[in-house]
Amino acid sequence: MNATQWRRIALFVEGEEDRAFAERVLKPRLLQQYSEVRVHMHAQTPDEKLSSHFRSLQRMNSDYFLVVDKDRVPCISEVRRVYARRYQPQLGERQVLVACPMIEAWYTAGVPTQNLFKASIPPTVEDVDKQAFARIFGERAQNLEERIILLQQILDVYDWNLALQRSESIRYCATRLGIAP
Repeated sequence: MNATQWRRIALFVEGEEDRAFAERVLKPRLLQQYSEVRVHMHAQTPDEKLSSHFRSLQRMNSDYFLVVDKDRVPCISEVRRVYARRYQPQLGERQVLVACPMIEAWYTAGVPTQNLFKASIPPTVEDVDKQAFARIFGERAQNLEERIILLQQILDVYDWNLALQRSESIRYCATRLGIAP
C-alpha cells in the first residue's frame, strides 16, 4: 500500500467501557476504510497532553474524534461547543461525537429484541442512562464483575443495524465516521 492510500483514524473515548465498545463495534467497521484505527482513553489525560495528541494527528493528516457522554447537559450542541472550545484550535465541533445520554445507551441499542438477558429493550434508547440500564439488565448491571461480563456478552450479540434504528446519536456517530450503511 502506498502512502496516498494509507489512512489513520484515532478515537479518544472516556473510559474502559467506552474503549471496549469502540474496539468491538466501531473499529472493525472503520478498518474497512482506514489502514490504522487507534482507540485511546482520555478521561484521565491532562488537557495539554490531549491537545498535543490532536496537534500531532493534525500534522500527520490523520482523522480523529473525541467521543464523550452527554450526561446531564441539556443540549448535544452545547456538549460539542464546550469540548471544541476546550481544545481549540485542534478540535472542531464536528469532531466531537456524543453518546446520548451515555455509553450505556449505545450498548443497549444493539441488544436484539429476543435476547439471552431476558431484557425488554425500548424502541429508542436516547433516555437510557446508568439507572435505566440497571433497570433493564437488573443486578448484573450493578455488580462490577458481573457488569464487565454483561457488557462483553452484549458485544458478542450486538446488532449494529438495530442499534442504528434505536439510537439517533449512534446514527450521527456512524455518519460522521463514514460507517453508516
